[in-house]
Parts: sequence; C-alpha cells; structure tokens
Amino acid sequence: MKIALLHPRAGAAGIWTPTIEAAAMVGVAELNAAGGIRGEEISLVFADSGMNVRDALAAADSLVDIEGVDAVIGAHTSDLRDPVSDRIGSRVPFIYTSQYEGIALRPDTLALSTTDPEILWPALQWLSSERRAQRFFFVGNSYLWPRMAYSSLRSLVRRQGGEICGSAFLPMIEAEHHDLLRRIAASGANVVVQALVGQCAIDFNRQFAAAGLDQKMLRFALIVDEIVVCGIGADATTNLMSASSYFAKARTRRNDRFLELYHDAFGEFAPPVSAAGVGVYEGLHALAALAREYESNTPATLARLMRGPDSRRAARHALANKPIGEVPAIYLAEADGVTLEVTQEINSYR
Repeated sequence: MKIALLHPRAGAAGIWTPTIEAAAMVGVAELNAAGGIRGEEISLVFADSGMNVRDALAAADSLVDIEGVDAVIGAHTSDLRDPVSDRIGSRVPFIYTSQYEGIALRPDTLALSTTDPEILWPALQWLSSERRAQRFFFVGNSYLWPRMAYSSLRSLVRRQGGEICGSAFLPMIEAEHHDLLRRIAASGANVVVQALVGQCAIDFNRQFAAAGLDQKMLRFALIVDEIVVCGIGADATTNLMSASSYFAKARTRRNDRFLELYHDAFGEFAPPVSAAGVGVYEGLHALAALAREYESNTPATLARLMRGPDSRRAARHALANKPIGEVPAIYLAEADGVTLEVTQEINSYR
C-alpha cells in the first residue's frame, strides 16, 4: 500500500521537513512490523506541496495519477487543504494533520488535529486569570489560517471582556518589522498573540527581542513548537509561551513510548520532535485503523467511507494509545532557552 506525505519541503514551513519525515518513517516501520495495513506492506512517498495552490495541485495530481498512491496525508498550510481535497478526495483518502481554524471542512477531508478555538479559549482564560492579561495585539501571516485565528481571538477576547489593541498581517517572506514593533510598543498591549508560520515566526521573534520588547510584554504563539524555538534562539525567547495538544515534554506513557521508538530509530541527533511530526505519525495509524474498521484497502472505497460524520471520532478512538491520544489535552508551555517546558494542562475538549 503506497501512502503519500504531502507537505512543504522549503519556504517558511520547510523547517518542519526533518521532523515530519522522521516521524512518518517511524510510523511506517511500526505498522509494517505489525503486518502493514490489512496485510499489505506500506511504502511511503514524500511530495512537496509548495506554498501555493498551483504547486500543491500539481503535486497531488502526480501522486494520484503517476505514482498511484492509495492515500494522502496532508501536513501543509490550510489554504492548500480544500483545493487538494477537491482534487483527490473522491479517489483516495485524504487525512489532514495540521492544526487548523475549526471551520467546516470539505466532506472528503478527515482532519485529526486540534483547532485554534480549542487552544485559544483555555489559553486566554489562563492568561487573564494568572497574568492579568486583558489587552492583546495580534500578528499573523496573510492567509486563511491566521485570519481565521484572528477572528476567533476577537470573539473570545470580547467574551472575556478584554480588548484588541491592534493587528498586523505579514507576507510569508523575510522582512524587517521596525514599524510594526513600534506600533506594538505603543499599543498598550499585555500580550502579543502570534499566528506565524515557521521561519516567519523565527524572524519576527528575533526582531521582537532585539527591540527589547521581550522584557516588557508576553508573547503567546500558536504553532511555536520545539523546532521554531530552536530557530528563535535562547537569547530571544524570554516571556514566550505556547499552547498545543502536543509537546515533546508532556509526560505521558503514550508519549514516552513514542519518544523511545523515535530515538531508537534516529539516535541522539534526531530532529527535535514536535506536533507537526506527531500529527503525521498519528495520521498513518488512523488510516490503518480505519482500513481495518471498514475492512477495505481499496482507495475509492476508503475515501467514500471516511466521509461519514463519525470518521474523526473513530479515528481518534483508534489513537487512544498514541502520543496525543483519543481526547487531546491542551498543554501550556513556556520557553526556557531553546526548549519548551510544559507547565500545566490548561483544558481539554471533550
């Protein structure tokens, strides 16, 4: 059975390539050692989604029409998700593993990850109660996911009686942020909320710290994970926080088992583990579980059966012993140099 992993291998999101591909290889090796998917050995195909719809669709067409893959796991930005789903979803299963906006998805997309509202609400409650944060400045990239995250933030801040002091949407290119940082400094915000992708988050946070703002206000960042923190560097992570359903330092038996498999496979120089990699690892196991549940390895049949409203619930139920688990917790983590220390579980969605 041939499974494709579709994700950016360059550009702002390319920094996650090593951990995504390493975690996928661990998942395939584990499944093959247990007999593959209903007796069929898995082979893995890596494909570059690029960072625009044209490139993503070209890659998707090649995977299905030329490579003849039986399923696609997408770990790319959300603006590519619906076009890819529309192009291939009726022919092969399409499992999307990236954190996303929480909006209604195409029926041919099975999304496994947590959503921004599920993370933002408990995080904002914690920031309000523990850090007395009531004024927020939002910085995101200029595409679907950050704009929807900003919409969620505005709604949630309004519910808790807070204030949005400003916002900015940035292109996914390297840029100087002097004017923006002056706006943030003058805004009166307690917290800068970020929805920046990969290298964009690294560049912005380095400049934020160089301007001395890291000593004056908190930063709360979506998808700032172990990879991004390493890129930002120890001198620029003061007062930087993140929340997610997965951090490598979340101490659970499920995660300990995964980390043992991962480091046995790649040793001490393995790419840092992060949610991006764990997502595709769980996506592979979810596909295998649903193939067993539906008693089929046929791509079109699986694609049709996975459109059901219970598919996500069934997939997460099958992941009960995997790193994130059946009912993902939401963890709060604080940067300590180039590591993210999990301070507490702030909520879970049930």
